[in-house]
Amino acid sequence: MSICYLNGNFVELSKASISPLDRGFLFGDSVYEVFAAYEKNLFRLDDHMERLKKNLESLSINIALKNSEIKSILQKVCEKNPEENQIIYLQISRGAEAIRNHIPIKETQPTIFICSFELKNVPSEKNDPITAVLNPDIRWKKSSIKSNSLLANVLYKMHANDEGYDELLMSDDGFLTEGAVSNLFCVKENKVFTPPLESNILPGVTRKVIIEIIKDINLSCEEVKIDEEFLFNSDEVWITNTTKGILPVIEVNNKKIGNGAKGEIYRLVMKAFLRKIEDCII
Repeated sequence: MSICYLNGNFVELSKASISPLDRGFLFGDSVYEVFAAYEKNLFRLDDHMERLKKNLESLSINIALKNSEIKSILQKVCEKNPEENQIIYLQISRGAEAIRNHIPIKETQPTIFICSFELKNVPSEKNDPITAVLNPDIRWKKSSIKSNSLLANVLYKMHANDEGYDELLMSDDGFLTEGAVSNLFCVKENKVFTPPLESNILPGVTRKVIIEIIKDINLSCEEVKIDEEFLFNSDEVWITNTTKGILPVIEVNNKKIGNGAKGEIYRLVMKAFLRKIEDCII
């Protein structure tokens, strides 16, 4: 049994339901956040809430709940589910309306849904490296908004899976943007590089944490455009996201990255990232 939150009530996930006329269902008119909870402690909660606030404002979705109330609900969902390590999923849509219309009604009440899943692969130094395939970026030009309109990402992940890869990296006019479900980092000559936020990428919370770590351990981190040649000539490549933490990419398009193994800079950053996780556990 899994307990979720839906519009003011905590209910069994199997019994939760929304209207088929909800704009999130009809139009993808909604935003979401994914939180990691380690030993029932939500990681970097304030960073996620700040991004959520910006996303809601960008879509002009107004909710009655304050940040403190949402935080409290998130923690309650976490506590009501038995798993020690969880992924907490939050989605806020513009709400349900009586008639399907592209133009929303201002008085429509948003739908707020929060649920929990077990975090099965907790970040660890023992995590296996992954492989990736490179494809053109066909998404819309506002990927900084964490919108539920994820059809391109779904197609990308399906393609990567069908071809036997773990992730798909995207390239726009020869320059890397991000992964289908991740942000991207490259290492060259002991310097770390990542595409800037202006490159139509999501401002990932884990990306932000990794940049902080790199600077804390006195390494150089530059947010610059990365072309495909630079990617393939990198000494190390990593991806980051909330559910995986940080993972090394050892092969792209069947071409080995660096020496084809976990790099030393990755190992340093991973150790520091695991300390960040430990610090969030009360």
